[in-house]
Amino acid sequence: MSKIPTTGSSQWKKNEKMIATNPVLRAARDTAQGFKASSGITTGGDVSPEYKENYSKIDWTKREGVGKPTFRTKVNGKYTDED
Repeated sequence: MSKIPTTGSSQWKKNEKMIATNPVLRAARDTAQGFKASSGITTGGDVSPEYKENYSKIDWTKREGVGKPTFRTKVNGKYTDED
């Protein structure tokens, strides 16, 4: 059997770095330490009522005064918005 590296050693840091990048290993470590394994998603059903009622008012773009872009499609060499 291999020895468990001491906390803070270089091997421990390498192991923690590898565990942090892999969700399966992260969940296994959390359960081994007695924590509930999380899915990694931090938002969910416990959102405040103010956020829910004002969700449609959120401006999701950083561009000032820019409208929605328009796209033209071509079918058989002709644009569909032309006659």
